[in-house]
Amino acid sequence: MKKQYKESRKFPRYTKIIHVECTVKNFPGDLIDKKAKIKEGETFRATTINVSQSGILINYDYILPERTTLELAVTDDAIASRSNPMKFEVRIAWTKRNAYKIFGRFSAGLHIIKENKADIEKLVEHFN
Repeated sequence: MKKQYKESRKFPRYTKIIHVECTVKNFPGDLIDKKAKIKEGETFRATTINVSQSGILINYDYILPERTTLELAVTDDAIASRSNPMKFEVRIAWTKRNAYKIFGRFSAGLHIIKENKADIEKLVEHFN
């Protein structure tokens, strides 16, 4: 008989792929790289892989250091609009290089640090 798997996370993850826009708010003070491909204030596209009440997993094409703060904007027509996007302030908790670059060369686990509770519930409902 197969042992039942118990989720160890506080909040469950919901998988769905949507495109988002990320703006670099600031890099960690001790890790500023003058050779970085993307600078503070610049925006890049990313793809969500999963979301929970406390975090989001994204794939993207630029390596960014852990503890970098981003503004993540969801403009997917099924959830929000370009004129009124959902916005979340997030911090990169971890990064890794992807073996295949289907949705991006890198993955990052984002911890949500500032959000509208109604927006996060709507996002989780959309993913669920």
